[in-house]
Amino acid sequence: MLMTDLLPKEKWLELEHALHNDWGVNACAYNADGMTFTGFKNFVNPLCAEIKSHPEGIQAICSVAHQHMAQLAKSSGKTVIEQCDAGLLKICTPVFRNGEFVGIVGGCGRVPEGSEVDTFNVHKAINIPLETVESLAGEVPTITMERAREMGAFLEEFVAAIH
Repeated sequence: MLMTDLLPKEKWLELEHALHNDWGVNACAYNADGMTFTGFKNFVNPLCAEIKSHPEGIQAICSVAHQHMAQLAKSSGKTVIEQCDAGLLKICTPVFRNGEFVGIVGGCGRVPEGSEVDTFNVHKAINIPLETVESLAGEVPTITMERAREMGAFLEEFVAAIH
C-alpha cells in the first residue's frame, strides 16, 4: 500500500504546507521506503538548506536521523521526537493502514529551547568553515518540547482521521 492510496498526493502536499507554515518546520511526507513523493522543498532556516546542499550532509545527518527515527516510529507505532546529529529536533509520526506500515509524516529544523546546534558536527559533516556554520546556526529557530509534542498530537490526529 502507498501513501497515495490513502490520500491523493495533493492532500499530503497540503499537510506539508500546513506543517511548514503553521508549525515552522521543514515538513515532509515519506513513503514506506523512506522516499519523499510530493516534491515539496522547504527550509525554515539557512543551516538546513546548507546541510541539504551537500550530499555528505544529507547522508551524515539527515538520512541517518530519518532512518533511525522512522524505524523507532514504525516499531513503536508512536510519534518519535528526538534530536538529529546536528542537534535539531525531528518529529516523526508513523502512518499505518490495517497494521501495514505505509509511511511517515513529520518535520524538523528547529533547535530545542535551552539547547544549541552541534556546530562542530555539522562542520565535520559538510566541511565548510566552522565560523560559517556558527553564523547559520544563529538563525535556527527554537521550539519548546511542549510545542513539539503538540505538533506530534496534531500529526497523530491527522493520521487517525484518514479513512
